[in-house]
Amino acid sequence: MSRKRAGGTLRGCLLSYFKQMNVPIRAMKPIKPDLMLVQTEKGKTLVAKRFKGEKSLLRQMEFLTLLRESGFHNSYVFSESFPPFEYGAKSIGFLSYIPPHEQSFTYRNQRERAEGLVLLKKMHAASIRISHRLRYLPDLPYNQVSKWKERLAEFKRNETILRPFLPEKVYQGYASMGKWALRELKGQEIGEGEEPVIIHGDLAHHNFLRREDGKLFLIDFDLMARAPAIVDDLQYANRLLVYNGYSLKNILSMRPFRDYAVSREFLIGLGYPTDIYREWNRICRDNLWTDRRRMRVMHEYTLNDYQERLRFFKKIKHAVDNL
Repeated sequence: MSRKRAGGTLRGCLLSYFKQMNVPIRAMKPIKPDLMLVQTEKGKTLVAKRFKGEKSLLRQMEFLTLLRESGFHNSYVFSESFPPFEYGAKSIGFLSYIPPHEQSFTYRNQRERAEGLVLLKKMHAASIRISHRLRYLPDLPYNQVSKWKERLAEFKRNETILRPFLPEKVYQGYASMGKWALRELKGQEIGEGEEPVIIHGDLAHHNFLRREDGKLFLIDFDLMARAPAIVDDLQYANRLLVYNGYSLKNILSMRPFRDYAVSREFLIGLGYPTDIYREWNRICRDNLWTDRRRMRVMHEYTLNDYQERLRFFKKIKHAVDNL
């Protein structure tokens, strides 16, 4: 890790870094607040990423290096030419640039939903072979149920704030779904007793990146953890619901999910409306009420889809009761 560089903007810090490296820069373009696309005069393109700290950076560098050794090549690599450095309380690392396809990956397409799941399971399988070699990933137990309890508690604390946006019947309906799921689990942890893998932890569609040649990549491992694969599987399945018509049959027909048809904890986990809690809590926490696009989307699948979601939940309860 290079020495610390304090003060200034990310752009200014990067300019200083490349000047010291004697590397002329042609252009720099922000992608996100913590991501900067950098083009050198010699035609090299890379992505500068700001990590939460040195451990977060080292954790991902180690994991992705070992993952490639294990046969998984569907992610970015860290640059060997440009060493990472500290920037204030955070760390900057340089990633390979993956030129994107003209059409982004989407959960709206059944073929792409299946492709993304296959890639995720491929990553899980490769991670098992390297898990014991990871030095920077804490061996702390991963508690999904505790996270669900916290998310529901926050949603309940936001009840007064959400009252103008969610009818009482709808709000209470979603709250009761979460209460039912936690009650049915009876304190048992998700995937208890299963061999852990390295989970991705943030399976939003934008963390699947299709390269210009069509190859699909999995990116952004900031929330990676050592946990049972079912944790990622449940998150992936939950993110598909709004796009597949809230179809339990469609979820369980996907090859990697077929065995979950008789898994009580998987079905219960699908009944927990984590997407509703996650997004409304984020809106309240970050004061995103003026984000018209976000609010329009939330209105659509919280209110307009409520009856479909309710029918899906009743199917889940029936399936659980009959196991």
